[in-house]
Amino acid sequence: MRKPRILITPLNWGLGHATRCMPIINLLLSKGIEIQIASDGRALHLLQKEYPQLLFHKLPSYNITYKGNNVYGNMFWQLPKIQLAIQLEKSAIRKIVQNHNIDIIISDNRFGCRNSLTKNIFITHQLKILLPSSALSKSISKLNQKMIRAFDECWVPDNEKENKLSGTLSDIDDFSNIKFIGPLSRMKPLNLNRNNQVVVVLSGPEPQRTYLQHLIIDQAKTIDKQFLIIGGQTENQENLELSNNIRFRSFMQSEELNQVMSAAAMIVCRSGYSTIMDLAMIGRPAILIPTPGQPEQEYLADYFMEKGVFYAQSQKELNLKASFLNANKYAGIKQKGDLEKLESVVLDLLN
Repeated sequence: MRKPRILITPLNWGLGHATRCMPIINLLLSKGIEIQIASDGRALHLLQKEYPQLLFHKLPSYNITYKGNNVYGNMFWQLPKIQLAIQLEKSAIRKIVQNHNIDIIISDNRFGCRNSLTKNIFITHQLKILLPSSALSKSISKLNQKMIRAFDECWVPDNEKENKLSGTLSDIDDFSNIKFIGPLSRMKPLNLNRNNQVVVVLSGPEPQRTYLQHLIIDQAKTIDKQFLIIGGQTENQENLELSNNIRFRSFMQSEELNQVMSAAAMIVCRSGYSTIMDLAMIGRPAILIPTPGQPEQEYLADYFMEKGVFYAQSQKELNLKASFLNANKYAGIKQKGDLEKLESVVLDLLN
């Protein structure tokens, strides 16, 4: 009897959906399971670099543009385009399943990546959608949950009760197909001496990623610290000295990024959930800068600042010099992923 063939399909929205699939990919590969990956854009590029031995498929892009400071407002006007992308995604998945005898699909936030011939898993930490209007938030959350229920299981990359990293985002009642699998991070805890370098990890949708990059470079030039900026641009291989105190790398693969983040005096980054899981794994302090108009990131930044874990500042009001003085009062967090829990869930899936 052959082992199941699994297709993993992370959303291309920043790099976080792809990176948090890596512990699952690694575990499945260690079990001798055949893995194929389907995505688009930078998420696809990143995983191709990390796993060149695997078979990859390109999925239709959602092509979401991000022009204003309200992510859901932007997405509302692009709903027809998103719905079309999901339909195209379903069609592409149907062909992949039929042509490659796929048995299981693990989809990280791609609603079109399921098929009647496969077992379908959906990965998300966001069961509740946060919006400025509580009524609208409740309505959109119900729609989100209805779409998730179309899958056989929903895996939440967090702890179920104690030491939660997602706060109220993953709180929900009456959801029978949920399994909490513990935080997922491609990082590993390393016992390294801390240096004096500030490591800036850029990620997320454009053009906000580029806006933040320019803002940090302009301010870093006036600060007496050494900066290493990692651009999160998988398609480039730039390694530049921007000034006497600023070095820029367009991209780093996981092992090298793990090293430089683990040795950093301070990390500056977005407050996306996958980044939070990485920070918890390596146990380093950080300054969080949520993507403007993205309520989930704004919530997580406030959540961890109120807990005294990470210092947070808005992009609009960013003052790096002042942030470094305040951030030293926040100790960060150290929390390993629950690999035993993840393995238990994966073994249930394979049986």
